[in-house]
Amino acid sequence: MTIGKALSALLGAACLIPGLLPAPAQAAEPDPAQFYRGLQMKMVIRSAPGGSYDTYGRLLGRHITRHIPGGPTMIPVNMPGASGIKAANYVVEVAPRDGSILTNVSLGFPMYQVLGVLKNVAADMRDFNWIGSLNATNQILVMRSDATTKSLADAMKHEALVGAATPESTGAQLPRAYNILLGTKFKVVVGYGNIAAVRLALEQKEVDGVGSNGWSDIKTDFRDLLDRKMLRPIIQVGLEKEPDLPDVPLLNDLAKTPQDRQVLEFITKSNTSLGKPFAAAPGVPADRVAVLRRAFDATMTDPVFLAEAEKQRVEIRPINGASLQKIVEDIIGSPQPVLEKVKEAMGITADTAIQ
Repeated sequence: MTIGKALSALLGAACLIPGLLPAPAQAAEPDPAQFYRGLQMKMVIRSAPGGSYDTYGRLLGRHITRHIPGGPTMIPVNMPGASGIKAANYVVEVAPRDGSILTNVSLGFPMYQVLGVLKNVAADMRDFNWIGSLNATNQILVMRSDATTKSLADAMKHEALVGAATPESTGAQLPRAYNILLGTKFKVVVGYGNIAAVRLALEQKEVDGVGSNGWSDIKTDFRDLLDRKMLRPIIQVGLEKEPDLPDVPLLNDLAKTPQDRQVLEFITKSNTSLGKPFAAAPGVPADRVAVLRRAFDATMTDPVFLAEAEKQRVEIRPINGASLQKIVEDIIGSPQPVLEKVKEAMGITADTAIQ
């Protein structure tokens, strides 16, 4: 055998022995600045144009790219449908998982997941890469000032019609929980589709109140009604009272038993702690997630961003991405006995599903 043939035989044998020869080099991921340079990003907005999800999504999209290395651009893409499920599934199943897509996720999704009713979303909420939240605000039930029900005490005596977008929305679920836990007599009217339609029903006196909406959103979308003193807040859900609602009862203060308090605390954390959350898809490279989180944090102190937010009368109370990730994990890790009581209070059964 010649020397050349012998060497060829040895190399051929080596190829059959795992680990004897070095593996082929893997192509390195481009650094974030290189990846984002000239990139057109998308902000997938889980609602139709108008309303708070759209307002916050477009506002963040206009400013965050200035703080992402490489100077990408951002275009808003409205993707309403199924209470936010359509947008979430697009980000998980269709869009590239490369950090080029951001989306605002429905704030109730982590709660709905742990309660077993988020059956049509293709990912665990803990697997999303949470980037940050623009505004943690209390959920408020408001009544028309000329309605018979003018206080929480009145709501325990008289039936009051409150409007909600869908049966699964916070505006429908919270009043049902008040009825069971507090003894109120709210009758929830659903099917309006969005908060703008609920407002119209309120103005036309089809309903007496709005089942729930964020206080900062009410101050933006219902500002004219507040200025004309046509709305009366009667209960708020949050970790502490809104500074400008010192006399409106806080849900956590109304617990009748220690067990009820656990339930009310879960409802409070699940419905207010996330605020206006934004996320990237599961599986985005960690270095790009870090870039997006730093860009979000920088945007929250950007004078140009804050000036536009003030001009639009949009309140900014940010939560950073790491804190948001922990809140989601805490909600989904809640004790089972508490979850069973929550299901009972919110009227959730094995057949309930967010559609």
